[in-house]
Amino acid sequence: MIYPAFLEFKEIMIILVVAVVIFGPKKIPEIARGLGQAVRKMKEATEDIKQEIMNPVADLDPSKEIRETIADLDPTKDIQDAFKSADPSQDITKALEDPINDLEKSILDQEKDPKEAVVNKVKQVQETIEIAKSEVEIQTEQELGNGGSVSR
Repeated sequence: MIYPAFLEFKEIMIILVVAVVIFGPKKIPEIARGLGQAVRKMKEATEDIKQEIMNPVADLDPSKEIRETIADLDPTKDIQDAFKSADPSQDITKALEDPINDLEKSILDQEKDPKEAVVNKVKQVQETIEIAKSEVEIQTEQELGNGGSVSR
């Protein structure tokens, strides 16, 4: 049995020799070009026909509608969405940021000038640090029991 898609080298050479004898060596490139264009047009035409046949068939697929309906009716989907939307780290962050933002707003509301508010806040922090240092020195003196000052 001969399969035209599977030609051997011998058969291809015989076909080429016959073509050269019949058409001549000058006409062969033109014929090859014409055959190439014809094959290309045939491929494009078959692809277009294939697309025209497959698109309506894909639109008529009832299983797609059924799958979408089942996915919409899935009761676990709502639960999964609720778990995805509940983020404990965001809740904690928000709970911590709200009082800080309120405190910042109240400080800025009390002070007309925001720079002045920042300077006052820095002074308060420095005073708190000095108080903490003196308390640490007092506690260290008491632990050492010498009653004198502790060198740094």
